[in-house]
Amino acid sequence: MNFSAVSDALPDRVRKRYRLCAYASTWVGCFSDVMLENSAVLLLYLAMLNAGDTLIMLSTGLVGIASMFLLIPASGIVGRIGLKRSVAISSAMGGGAYLLMAAAPVFGDGAARYAVFAGCFLFSLSKPLNNAAWYPICGAILKPDERGDFFGFMRFSYYILTGGVFFLLGVFMGPRPSLSLLQIVIAATGILALGRYYFISRIELPAPGHGNYEIGRAFAISVRNGPLVGFSVYVCFLSLAFAAVLPLALLYLRNGLHFGDNVVQMLSSVGIGGCVCGFFFYSRIVRRFGIRNVQVAIHLAYIFIPLGLFTCTGNGIWTAAAAGFLLFAGNFVFACFGCAFSQELLALARPGNTTMATAFGQTYQMIGTACGRVAASLLLAHGVLNAVWTLGPFSITRFQTVFLLCAGMALISLILIFCIPSVVPKHRDYYRP
Repeated sequence: MNFSAVSDALPDRVRKRYRLCAYASTWVGCFSDVMLENSAVLLLYLAMLNAGDTLIMLSTGLVGIASMFLLIPASGIVGRIGLKRSVAISSAMGGGAYLLMAAAPVFGDGAARYAVFAGCFLFSLSKPLNNAAWYPICGAILKPDERGDFFGFMRFSYYILTGGVFFLLGVFMGPRPSLSLLQIVIAATGILALGRYYFISRIELPAPGHGNYEIGRAFAISVRNGPLVGFSVYVCFLSLAFAAVLPLALLYLRNGLHFGDNVVQMLSSVGIGGCVCGFFFYSRIVRRFGIRNVQVAIHLAYIFIPLGLFTCTGNGIWTAAAAGFLLFAGNFVFACFGCAFSQELLALARPGNTTMATAFGQTYQMIGTACGRVAASLLLAHGVLNAVWTLGPFSITRFQTVFLLCAGMALISLILIFCIPSVVPKHRDYYRP
């Protein structure tokens, strides 16, 4: 199905209404995504249930692990059962996963943390199906010149919503929140996640292929799409370098620098504020500087932000301020990266191959994300890195060591920067940025 042809045929008023439905679906589903990826709520919850640093970091990487194996098969499922049914199944799984996490303490002290881990895993299984359907939905309701504004405002709106709520939660819950309070928050998040399908169901979308979708042929088309493959490889390595940095920063603030839980949660909300600003200003920044300059600047920021976190020591107010600035900046550039990635995927997809092309690109992104976070969790495991080592007069913790490795990986990834389509803009006529 050529989804761009579908969007071109829709009247403007219908596309506008469908865009509002797409926005609303993210507004109710965003809390589950942000809580696992950007908020400290689940990290604090797992810590209360006596989970170690390795299990906590691994939990944040499960989405990437599941997606790197399942996104391409999920695109085949979407092609067969349709976009709406795929979103319905994904919403049910995601909501159920959070309700399982909220109920984890009933399994007893020894098993509770593993019940949360199982919930994270179930939610991670729901994401490939939703992501495989999401880009074709966007392709069906957006014209090419609407994509930058749509992705920017969509993510701006749901991050300002989640950022405001999570910041108020950090103020309200105090330095040592109760376990029951976090259970209520997690359960409410699961209930909201069920509403994602309600709004997608209001969009008239192309019917499923009823078994006619040829996943092998679609995959072969994507593999022969040189610009798509090159860009996907670049995104994989850059995601590998930066994926662990932001969640690791929150863990470092709590377990390395020993800030209170309320401070960690508020600083995580500052980071969400960075996402808000990044998404809000993305389209303006791209129009002002061009997508090529924006993508190069993002890569440079991915080098210097972990280096900045490496230098954060102590637990005074200036350290908190510096960490808050770096979390804000890191989330700002991560937001711009996400918008640019979405825009490029839709631009690089050959006509009629949007579902597989976007799943192909996301798979590489998730491979990088999963490997980055799993590697960080293994490096934090007992005995892999020294808890503290010295470099001249400085004492360096294992958290700082990982930040240094992330910066080095981002630096090495500069050799792939010519794989970015905007840097070497030679494409077939289907490339419509």
